[in-house]
Amino acid sequence: MTRGRTPPVKDTYSTHDVAKICCVTPTTVIRWIEDGLIPAFKTVGGHRRVRREDLERVCQERSIPFNVPTGTEVGRILVVDDEPVVLELVRDVVKELSHKFEVEVAKDAFDAGRLVVAFRPQLIFLDLMMPGVDGFEVCTRLKRDPATTNTEVVAITGYYTEANMDRILNAGAAACLKKPLDVIEVRGRVIESFKLKDEEVEQAASKPRGSTKVLVVTQNADFRTRLREELSHARPAVEVLTAQTGADATLVAQTAPPQHVIVSLTVPDLESSDVINKLANSDNKPQIIAVHDDPTDEIRTMARDAGARMCLPTAMVSGTIRELLGV
Repeated sequence: MTRGRTPPVKDTYSTHDVAKICCVTPTTVIRWIEDGLIPAFKTVGGHRRVRREDLERVCQERSIPFNVPTGTEVGRILVVDDEPVVLELVRDVVKELSHKFEVEVAKDAFDAGRLVVAFRPQLIFLDLMMPGVDGFEVCTRLKRDPATTNTEVVAITGYYTEANMDRILNAGAAACLKKPLDVIEVRGRVIESFKLKDEEVEQAASKPRGSTKVLVVTQNADFRTRLREELSHARPAVEVLTAQTGADATLVAQTAPPQHVIVSLTVPDLESSDVINKLANSDNKPQIIAVHDDPTDEIRTMARDAGARMCLPTAMVSGTIRELLGV
């Protein structure tokens, strides 16, 4: 990695600057200021500012290296979950934002402990009930450890109850999201945690909703019917297009370009029609989800290499399609 020029010394820092220096999210910095841990003042425009001498003193007291931001920093997000769909969803969300992010995944307690130290995430999406991982205990330990007490934790769970929500919030989590995850909610948490600029929020919110088209490519009539039924409840309404072969899918997409494509990997002419690759590289660049009754690692890799954003079991998609697409 090449080094840029040394940035000029500043007398005051914004909450974003402080977050980059201290390797935390801007939300954490604002909380520090409100709790009186960092002295700050407001400009005429109402923006918080921290004087350099105050920040240096706080960093020294808390053994935080004072690293002046260069403007090229990336946000670091750790996903502690063993479901590939969760990692794929978070990665898709941050790709849509102009701020740069690195996203890592921990599928067990060992990986989680290793990456918290090595990766130093600013935001953690934490599954509460992974095999071998007690999310409540993990969150409690993170908040008790001085090295990670300021790391923001967003819990995620398929066993959402008021009791679980209260318990994890009391353990120090910033929020608790239900599974299957909603794209809008995840995007909102990232935007809120990193206090992204107004134009990025507007960009994320301005995606077309009313004219969304979903192309379903499958010869499984039951699967097609279930998806159509589930998508009929989307508001604003979405238009469901269907095709039973790769060749037909290409023609339909040319006539009415979809924003989303659900394609079964068992379609007979999938390889010969090269439909996934053609759709992924079309001007419209739809989000493509490949489905298979029993996808192996090899099948998943093949689908992603062709241009699908993820490859999921057919049974997982049915019943969660609206959450997956964010409609």
